[in-house]
Amino acid sequence: MKTEELEEHLLDVERVLVLQGRRLEKLEEGTEPTPPQVVKAPDYGSQFEELKALLKRQDLSAQALQIYAQIASFRESITRLPKVLPVRHYHHFEYRSRGFVIGGGVCLLMTAISAGLCFSLYRENSRLQESNMK
Repeated sequence: MKTEELEEHLLDVERVLVLQGRRLEKLEEGTEPTPPQVVKAPDYGSQFEELKALLKRQDLSAQALQIYAQIASFRESITRLPKVLPVRHYHHFEYRSRGFVIGGGVCLLMTAISAGLCFSLYRENSRLQESNMK
């Protein structure tokens, strides 16, 4: 860039900055600072006292004893279970699953035939390319 172009560009930037400064001054004059407002939290003391009174009326020890008795009965029933549960494995194909087995076999057969055909065609193509005279 030439010096004239740089000077012109610099003058444009200065004009824009002056305009921005004027706008900021106008905005600052129009707004007055507001004092911070104090927010008071409501008093929950009376409600807490009611909750304390309700909790004192409840007999929590009886509930704890019931829970302890349930845990003890669970432990007893768990110890009575055998370590290894007997399971009889019996695998068989139902009549309805016969079609799936046959379909899977046909798919495997088709895959093997396709792979063999691809391999033989690849070998034949390689042989023909070697004998091709260009």
